[in-house]
Amino acid sequence: MTNPTDPTDPNAQQPVPPAEPAQPVQPAPAAPPAPQYAAPAQPAPPAAPGQYAAPQPQYAAGPKTNVLSIIALVSAFVLPFVVPVVLGHISLSQIKKTGEGGRGMALAAVILGYVEIAFWIIWVIVIIALVGMAASNGGTYSTY
Repeated sequence: MTNPTDPTDPNAQQPVPPAEPAQPVQPAPAAPPAPQYAAPAQPAPPAAPGQYAAPQPQYAAGPKTNVLSIIALVSAFVLPFVVPVVLGHISLSQIKKTGEGGRGMALAAVILGYVEIAFWIIWVIVIIALVGMAASNGGTYSTY
């Protein structure tokens, strides 16, 4: 019989040394991220060989539009004549202070409001004149 621990026996099993405690595997440190650069603008490819492709214009964003000037312009078509005049003047004042856009709309609202005022003044004068002419005739119509 063989002794499993006998070092002279060739068939004997050699004792296995105790395994070292497993250490956690540390991942290799990551390389720092590469710097991010903006890619240069690439020109658009031509539409077809031999044809000219017009470049697309780049527009800068304009100033923010004053909301009251939009409301004033809409009210010039919908509301009585005093409303667009008042709102237009208020929006012009705000535009002057803040530098917003919409000055043209505010001016259009003011102008349309004053035109409406002039129209109503002329209309009232015409109605008064017609009523005055009818009253001076005594309510009778004459045919010459």
